[in-house]
Amino acid sequence: MMGRWLSELVVGKDPRMKARLGLCLVSVVIYVCWIAVLLAYALPRQLMSEASAHFFVVYIGVALCVFYPLVRSGLTRTWSDPGLVAPQILWASGAMIISYAVAPMVRSVAFQTLCLIQVFGFLSLRPKVAAWTGGLTTAMLVIAWIAMTLLGLSEVDPRAEALKILASCFVLVLMTFQSRSFGLLRERAFHEKKSLAAAAEALRRITIHDGLTGLFNRAHMQERLEAEVQRALLNGHHFSVALIDLDHFKSINDTHGHPVGDEVLVNFALQGSLVLRETDVIGRWGGEEFLVLMPETEAAKQAQIAMARLRDKLRSTQVSRVARELRVRFSCGVATWSSQDTIEQVLERADQALYRAKALGRDRTELEPPLTPGTTFAAQPESAQCDR
Repeated sequence: MMGRWLSELVVGKDPRMKARLGLCLVSVVIYVCWIAVLLAYALPRQLMSEASAHFFVVYIGVALCVFYPLVRSGLTRTWSDPGLVAPQILWASGAMIISYAVAPMVRSVAFQTLCLIQVFGFLSLRPKVAAWTGGLTTAMLVIAWIAMTLLGLSEVDPRAEALKILASCFVLVLMTFQSRSFGLLRERAFHEKKSLAAAAEALRRITIHDGLTGLFNRAHMQERLEAEVQRALLNGHHFSVALIDLDHFKSINDTHGHPVGDEVLVNFALQGSLVLRETDVIGRWGGEEFLVLMPETEAAKQAQIAMARLRDKLRSTQVSRVARELRVRFSCGVATWSSQDTIEQVLERADQALYRAKALGRDRTELEPPLTPGTTFAAQPESAQCDR
């Protein structure tokens, strides 16, 4: 437990932040080791001047006080380089190049270490940033050699040192191109992953939506019903379903043509989506039939009121640009689910109520049949004045 708490304290809980902070912690360990080498080995043996040692301690201390705390604070989360990888590479490269210029003891390992530092950018730097980082590091190395030559700081033949610098610059350029190539591969993979996710989402939308109306299709509505049953069993609520059939739709197709029929379906779907509650789900059940799922609707009569509201809206809505005077009517059967019901049972009761609405003259909503055999149903009045 203590280890987990300590881990979260050091690198946080966000997986992306953990990767960024991991690199920072590696840098922290390296910096601390360098400080230990300077103070415990190089300075006592006078391998470098006291002023140079103190300069490097301060230089490294700045890195310790800036990079990790800044990344851990989360302030860099929205930056283009949230892990501050490029600044850390340039800062560490600057330390090695200055060491190369003023500390002869470091020169034997300076070039190898300088190239090793560039490796930290392989897995995170963007292509343009990788190019700039490698270019600036190479430029700093060349400037250091020029300064050493002009100031007479080099204790060896400048021409021999120039060959080492050129060789190191050549390796740095190659590593810069490699880092840039990795960045391009990551960007390509990211874009391909994004395109694949968009294609998967588009395919998902196609598979769950009706191509004409844009409503959920029958298969997805079945899934929503099953999910609603599980939710209702958990929280103890009921829900209602309304099975809707557009009246005389075949006559609309025969009289005005199928394009007008398609317009009617689309506009009915639009009005249904606008009038019903945000929590209600309407889908195309098949042909001119629609199903409305109304969560947490305890009594079927409440659902009946919603259907009355939709019917009133359709009486004043133009459903076709071609047949402007055409108005759509619908018959509806409503049933309420209880914990003893299966989905098939509640749909069957809604279907029976729908057939009764048609038999009683259409353009009306009927509640589910009574549970007692032989009981007859009177037509239920609708009120658009009430609201759920």
